[in-house]
Amino acid sequence: MLWAWMHLVVGVVLIIAVAVGLLGPAKMTKIWAMIARVCYILIILSGVVLIVHAWPHISVLLVVKIVLALALIALAEIGFAKKSKDTASAVAIWVPIVLVVVVTVVGLIVSHGFPLVMLK
Repeated sequence: MLWAWMHLVVGVVLIIAVAVGLLGPAKMTKIWAMIARVCYILIILSGVVLIVHAWPHISVLLVVKIVLALALIALAEIGFAKKSKDTASAVAIWVPIVLVVVVTVVGLIVSHGFPLVMLK
């Protein structure tokens, strides 16, 4: 259960880092990009541990989440690079922000709300 909480909490931190990094001033983009990179590492680590436990019950939606998460990492890095050079378009800023929320929602659907359902 620790890995699920870690995955969820770091995912929330990633949402904040991507949103603030892409919507905030270009001067602070590098700091938020570094925070996002630490989040990528922690999420990938916890995701690998969680997928090992979920392997017998693997679904197509889980594979879709993995592909979306990899696309998120790529698009967020492209957005951070463009933002730091002041050449970011609205698409380069908003697509990663929307995608990070979509990946989080798909992850909660795949896990059936775990670990949040344990709070009841």
